[in-house]
Amino acid sequence: MEPILGEWYGESGDGELMKYLPDSQHIGNVLDRVVKKKLSHGTVGLQTVSGRWSEIAGEVAARHTKPLSFSGKTLLIEVEHPAYLASVRTKAVQTAILARLADILGPDKCTALAFVPAGRRGMA
Repeated sequence: MEPILGEWYGESGDGELMKYLPDSQHIGNVLDRVVKKKLSHGTVGLQTVSGRWSEIAGEVAARHTKPLSFSGKTLLIEVEHPAYLASVRTKAVQTAILARLADILGPDKCTALAFVPAGRRGMA
């Protein structure tokens, strides 16, 4: 390309070529766009939620629960023991988790939670 540009623009051909090249981009930004295009919201959202579950659910609740999947805008959460299930089903806990999810995923990405005892995933 340089010989052609050199013929057209003389010795300033290198600078001219730079005008037509796209600006450089951070690889992380490019990968984020590709992943969002190729993977469903549920897959990307679940990876995000799983990686930040302690922050979302709180340290104590995170030790006893695990995000499993998204079904539409509902996050399915596995709870390790039925006795602990009652404490996470309270309105206060659900409101707090949904607020943190909205901050992290964006508004209206997750609007409901479904809790199931460990080992009973198909019963949500």
